[in-house]
Amino acid sequence: MRVLLAPHGTRGDIQPMLALAVALRNRRHEVSFVAPTNFAAWIAGLGFPCEPDGVDVEAVLQSPGASLQSVRWQFRYIRRVLVPQLFTAVSRAAAAQRPDLMVGAGLQFAVSSVAESRRIPSVAALFQPCSIPSSDAPPPVVRAQAMPRWVNRWLWRFGTPLGDALIRGPVNSGRASLGLKPIAKPMRHIVGQLTIVASDRDLGPLPTDVPRAVVSTDAWILQDNRPLDAALERFLEAGPPPIYMGLGSMVAANAPQLAAIASRAARAAGARLVLAGGWARLDRQLESSEHAIAVRDAPHQSLFPRVAAAVHHGGAGTTTAAAAAGLPQLILPHILDQFYWARRVERLGLGPAAIPIDRVNDEARLAEGFTRVLRIESFRDRAKTLAASIAARSGAEDAVRLLENLERTVKLR
Repeated sequence: MRVLLAPHGTRGDIQPMLALAVALRNRRHEVSFVAPTNFAAWIAGLGFPCEPDGVDVEAVLQSPGASLQSVRWQFRYIRRVLVPQLFTAVSRAAAAQRPDLMVGAGLQFAVSSVAESRRIPSVAALFQPCSIPSSDAPPPVVRAQAMPRWVNRWLWRFGTPLGDALIRGPVNSGRASLGLKPIAKPMRHIVGQLTIVASDRDLGPLPTDVPRAVVSTDAWILQDNRPLDAALERFLEAGPPPIYMGLGSMVAANAPQLAAIASRAARAAGARLVLAGGWARLDRQLESSEHAIAVRDAPHQSLFPRVAAAVHHGGAGTTTAAAAAGLPQLILPHILDQFYWARRVERLGLGPAAIPIDRVNDEARLAEGFTRVLRIESFRDRAKTLAASIAARSGAEDAVRLLENLERTVKLR
């Protein structure tokens, strides 16, 4: 097959698709990408042709006026900027690559329509079960994760039409540019002929009451065994295993203060600290010392087996990587599915209750969280129990078989 992969979002949306791309290539399929501009070089460096989609996601989130935690800002940006740009970029990439099948992920609103215009199947890849309507969890924009099942289902029934109303206009404008008829329910249409939820069966199991066109695999894991840099190696060897803290692709309003808060909290908890800068640039705010080291980033597969606990934003990829390494976790959720993963970590006994990032205003509360995640033995024991099975699983090969079967059985031309 010629497969066009079209993820849009942060690293958590791109990296699993690279794992899928490697699995497809191993089966001798021809893989290309259309992806955010800031990830194009990384993708190309792994040997996959990549058409930039014209959006630098990191630059957008760091731009003046951007407010990732504002639902109003998110939808305004999606409607006015993102949807039109994706229709242009994805249709251009599809015309150049002439794929037999397209797979979208993250905030990808154009794939199903572009595939329809080319009369080929499309697939939506999701990396968190909470993005599928069910009674297990509310829509991702809802922070509360402990509501009754009937409330979750009611919120989906109310929220899906609202989502349709918010994106119907720009999606139908994009469809008109492709010569397609308007649709009334774009939220249903963007999932294509098949939705694959790629999530570890223990960490984020698929709910039992999802739509029929939804299937699941285990998480798609990209092997990244790059060595750690020399300074980080020296720090790790110089003392007991530290706490790891990183916020991934998140940009927090209080980022300038977070580095100092984290350093003081680690001292109060009697622990050393590895602080990963990420898109919040936390590493620029902390001078390395015997007690703490700041790094731009580090490969989780190399670093996590050498730390005592992981404190992070709660992205699907980081949560899975920490669980695979047998680490207790403390989640500092910012938005969307991060609150789902925080609840899963707590319910599975892998760590204490989450601290939303907007409540990390001084070291006292964070120090308490650090102390709990380090000292409560049941968290460490439970993490070690689950680690072996989680680390042994990757669903990318299963996903390739699903795609192969779909391409054989769904003929739209």
